[in-house]
Amino acid sequence: MIGVIQHIFYFAFLFLLFGIMQWYTGRFFVRWVRRSIEEPRQMSWLRGGLIFMIFANLIFSFRFLTTEFGFYDNLFIQSLIIYPGGVFFAGISLAFAALVITDTVRYSIKGGHWLVRKFRDHQQEKQVQTAYDPGRRKFLKTAGTIAAASPFIVTMSSSAATSRDYNITRPELFFPDLPTGLDGLKVVQISDLHSGIYMTERQIREIFEISNSLYPDIVTLTGDLVDTSTSEISGIYNTLPMLKSEYGVFGCLGNHDHYASGSAVSSAVRQRGIPMLNNSNQTLRINGEPLDMVGVDDAGSGSRNFARLDRALDGTDPDHFKLMLSHRPDVFNFKGIEQVDLTLAGHTHGGQIGGRLLGIPIYPVQLFHDYIKGLFKRGNQKLYVNVGVGMVGIPIRIVRPEITLITLRKGSPAQDVAGVGG
Repeated sequence: MIGVIQHIFYFAFLFLLFGIMQWYTGRFFVRWVRRSIEEPRQMSWLRGGLIFMIFANLIFSFRFLTTEFGFYDNLFIQSLIIYPGGVFFAGISLAFAALVITDTVRYSIKGGHWLVRKFRDHQQEKQVQTAYDPGRRKFLKTAGTIAAASPFIVTMSSSAATSRDYNITRPELFFPDLPTGLDGLKVVQISDLHSGIYMTERQIREIFEISNSLYPDIVTLTGDLVDTSTSEISGIYNTLPMLKSEYGVFGCLGNHDHYASGSAVSSAVRQRGIPMLNNSNQTLRINGEPLDMVGVDDAGSGSRNFARLDRALDGTDPDHFKLMLSHRPDVFNFKGIEQVDLTLAGHTHGGQIGGRLLGIPIYPVQLFHDYIKGLFKRGNQKLYVNVGVGMVGIPIRIVRPEITLITLRKGSPAQDVAGVGG
């Protein structure tokens, strides 16, 4: 019952927010039509815009039904509903963000002009501003068309260019106290699959085939195996048996797994013989040396914080090397984390949008997370944040999806290799 209520509030908030974004962009469209289109044709443009919005919203709404009824994996449905609906959502979101930024700058400049020219005739200024000649109308029409199409072009091109362009990162991490028998151990990390509308069973199989080609000793799945619904579990359940490793596959839950059903996701994975380390641990023997595999449940906020690090570490030997799985990287700030040698996390997606500009890393998600991607160190403790392979929310991904192959080495931490190459 609680899950149903959470879903209702989630979708109500989503549609309310999306409605506000559409109203804001629609208001801009109306102003643009009135300023750039000749009066006899204005009504046909406005009517066409309204029909487009109604049709696009119907597709956007239908895409949620495809998730609930579990037929999103159909190629026809993907082409007709899933991706068009996602592109519409992403395009409106990008347009809204651009308009908010533009309007903020514009009104700030206007405010400055008002302070400087407050004694001028405002009515005359208004007449000057609204007096458009045919050449200006043509310019506004062309510029407005390009501006309107840009968010959707960016969405489709970026999604096509990067969403399946997997980046195989190969960090080599050195630990002074690493047991000799664990030297050279290879650990594959796959995070944020988000089985569902943007991650079909065929695509999951492709990712798992890549993992197998790396010949890992251990495979880790650090949460968000599904997106929002229990109907998406089948994509994971059907593909997990194909994962190969020398010493096993281990997983933990993420926040989206809980949005669907944490117990149902865990049960499905365990039925495939894969341990789900939700506030628990398991000791492996590798080349005669112990390795404690530790995992925490999703470390959300308030009542959504399911992580219990003390319980996860309960019964472990202080002298054992500890490899911990956590969906969120925030656990790196938890009390007791100093007992863990290496933590693997995901969750951030690298923001999905970000990159380097003139060599400077620009990732807007940094405003919300301390650890967004790659390797972080505190003393001899290390955290690696994988940006995931799936998409959430909108089908736009400029940050390349990542599959990580971590090699454990005995030696000085100064020798660490981040392994960010392709």
